[in-house]
Amino acid sequence: MTTILAVDTSTEACSVALQIGSECIAKYSEEPRSHSRLVMPMVQQVLAEAEIRVNQLDAIGVSIGPGSFTGLRIGFAAVQGMAYGADIPVVPVSTLELMVATYRRQENAQAGEIIALLDARMSEFNLGRYQLGDNHQVKALQTDQLVSAEQAIELLAANQPSAIIGDAGNLFESAPQHSGLFTKIYPNAIDILPIAMQQLAQGSAVNIESVDLVYLRGTEAWQKRKRLRASKEQVN
Repeated sequence: MTTILAVDTSTEACSVALQIGSECIAKYSEEPRSHSRLVMPMVQQVLAEAEIRVNQLDAIGVSIGPGSFTGLRIGFAAVQGMAYGADIPVVPVSTLELMVATYRRQENAQAGEIIALLDARMSEFNLGRYQLGDNHQVKALQTDQLVSAEQAIELLAANQPSAIIGDAGNLFESAPQHSGLFTKIYPNAIDILPIAMQQLAQGSAVNIESVDLVYLRGTEAWQKRKRLRASKEQVN
């Protein structure tokens, strides 16, 4: 009986899910800036409900970005601690791919190209192009990328997706012609489970030491934002 834990803290949503055999237990919350308080209690709750311990897990699936710098680190630190401590293999999953999987499940989406967006601030967006197949498989059409608002609009026009999902911020203020295709959605760890199950069965789970978070924008830009914010606070 395969047992997999999944964790996602990459956006404003925080979620944890556990699959043990055919049973699934999941927790989900949209409380911005509360991930550090929520994630480990959620993990403890799903394990307690299933009456298992961390060392009984076969694998842990985790979203690795792009997304919130702080959020990603909180979830990844939790997974690191468990994976290191109990020598558990890990399945890393793109946040944008995970959003497409969540959209497919929640909206019973039909086959077609889906563009996933996450507002990266500073007039930039994390963007992923994915193909949702008739068999509900999600396939990346290109590598996730960081684009300007102008580039995002150009990609939407060039590729004519069947759906646009995620958190698009104010993008559609300058591109209202695409707003009808948009569904706001956050990723949910429950949708990591089938991906992780498949990767584990294929022998593709990896050691936690080989996993890196995907920021797309360099951490130096994040540090610059923090310094600018601190300077403004001092002036005020």
